[in-house]
Amino acid sequence: MKIIHSAFAQINNPVITDSANQVANPTDYVNSVFQTVITIFFVVGIVYFLWHVLFAGYHFIGSDGDPKKFEQAKNEIMHAFVGLIAMFSIFAILKLVGYTLGITGLENLTLPIPTL
Repeated sequence: MKIIHSAFAQINNPVITDSANQVANPTDYVNSVFQTVITIFFVVGIVYFLWHVLFAGYHFIGSDGDPKKFEQAKNEIMHAFVGLIAMFSIFAILKLVGYTLGITGLENLTLPIPTL
């Protein structure tokens, strides 16, 4: 008679959808985590861009014809757009590296598009 029986135990996290599949396939899990990090990066970057454009507009209004303040506001808008272009360039470079090296996590990156 056998007193100890072997048992198969699997831990499922109810918060994570399809956690059983993520335990079975860790590559998909790492890819989904990477996609989530990229999504957070883009959301924060776009909010930061909008914040700077809003305050640059406020500084334009508050310049009252002062050329120095006007130039600072213009530079603030230019820097905001340069940051936005850099953010999208980083995304394009990551996709290019994914296609070139065959890394599926980078090949399948998508831009987060908010929906209502």
